[in-house]
Amino acid sequence: MRRADDPGSLRVSRHLGLDLGATNLKWAVLERREAGWETVARDQRPTRIADDPGLAPEGIVAQLGEVAAELAASSGPLASVGVGVPGVYDPETGTAVDLINLPGAWAGVAIAAPVASAAGAPTAVVNDARAFGLAELRLGAGAEAGVRTLIGLTLGTGVGGVIIVDGRVLEGHDGSAGELGHQTIDPDGPWCGCGNRGCVEAYARADQIAAACRTASVEAAVRAAEAGDPVALAGLAEVGRYLGIGIANAITLLTPERVVIGGGVAAAGDHLFGPIRAELERRVTMTNLRRVALVPATLGIWAGAIGAALHGAERAGFAPPPSPSSAASGIAVGASEAGQ
Repeated sequence: MRRADDPGSLRVSRHLGLDLGATNLKWAVLERREAGWETVARDQRPTRIADDPGLAPEGIVAQLGEVAAELAASSGPLASVGVGVPGVYDPETGTAVDLINLPGAWAGVAIAAPVASAAGAPTAVVNDARAFGLAELRLGAGAEAGVRTLIGLTLGTGVGGVIIVDGRVLEGHDGSAGELGHQTIDPDGPWCGCGNRGCVEAYARADQIAAACRTASVEAAVRAAEAGDPVALAGLAEVGRYLGIGIANAITLLTPERVVIGGGVAAAGDHLFGPIRAELERRVTMTNLRRVALVPATLGIWAGAIGAALHGAERAGFAPPPSPSSAASGIAVGASEAGQ
């Protein structure tokens, strides 16, 4: 019999997830119960970016601690905290290595320790795309019974990736495993922000999607495609082709049951998914493609915070409750939010 203070006990406990973005800091407090997970608080506020980029890391880490302390006070004692970060980190020490889209020098900046001190709870750091994948696996598009191997891509400022095998997110020795957006699909292609040429991200990040569609933003590209604009439709088809090449590589390597795509451009539906599927049909020859489902993410803008909370909980020794037969009994996210 488990002791009452055993982290794996099925007693009710609360877990905070912080999703650090360049624009907004989102959070979700999850309550873990025997029947599953329930959100008891979630919100966001602008990320504290200092006028002096050199001070940005200090201000942002302080903000993470402040939010954690506020929620520990308002939601009750926290059993764990997870922090999703947009970049590379040291999973053992909880320090940043390179957070590309945030200003300032982040190498060696402590994240986990200050947040743990403020929250009074063990804290773990995770890449934001890996957090997205964990949330979708446990409570979103991958929550159907039997899904154990899943790959996911988040399409935004960059192209984040996640690989999940046998129900576990692959982090690698330094937390960087799963960077599907940084696989080379054209050795002579355009430069990517990571320093390589021809990455998937170099063709499918937000500014490239807008450029291909000749619109001011991804959202405008989606609206134009839905209105039947031929330039936007051609642009999304081109982006879908490049995404399809990268996804085909991942399917050949991993034979997942499910491929999940998130981010605002996923709202384009078949205007994007159709070209991806066509490319998969051309390139996937070593496995049965009919057994691989290509689906949009379902948890919307909260997936990163939810996944960070789940990661922190599991790192602290709280085993996941029994998986529901569908996402409906997990996190309640309205249909209008799922597409945000």
